[in-house]
Amino acid sequence: MLRPTALFTLAIAAALAGCRPPGPARYQIEGMVTFDGQPVPSGLIRFEADATRGNHGPVGYAAIKDGRYTTATQGAKGALQGPLVAIMTGGPAPNPTVEFPTMWFTDYTTTLVLEPTGGTTTFDFDIPREQKK
Repeated sequence: MLRPTALFTLAIAAALAGCRPPGPARYQIEGMVTFDGQPVPSGLIRFEADATRGNHGPVGYAAIKDGRYTTATQGAKGALQGPLVAIMTGGPAPNPTVEFPTMWFTDYTTTLVLEPTGGTTTFDFDIPREQKK
C-alpha cells in the first residue's frame, strides 16, 4: 500500500504531465496565392522548417481555396517561427467528373521567415507563369 506522501507525489506528477505543451509553438499564417496574377482556385500549401538555416520541427499546412489560405481553418496546422520553406501545389477548381485534374503548378518552393508579432501573419504568393507544368 502506498503512503499518503507517495500517493500525493504521484498525483502531482500525473497532473503536471498533462500540463506540458504538445510541442513547439505554432503560429497562424494567411494570405493570397495567385498564379500569373490570378487567384488559384484550389490547392495546398505547406510550411516546412528550413533545416538548411537551422530551423527544425513539425510541418504547418493549409488548403488554398479561391486564392486564399489560412492555417486557422479546421484541419489546417499553424507554422513554426523562424526560417521556413513554403511549398505549393495549385490548379483548377474541383470538378466531380475529373478524378485527377491537371494542376497548374506542383511543388513550387519559396523561402520566408516567420517572425510573429501577435495575431495572424500574412504572406501573399504570386506563382510566375513559367512554373506551369
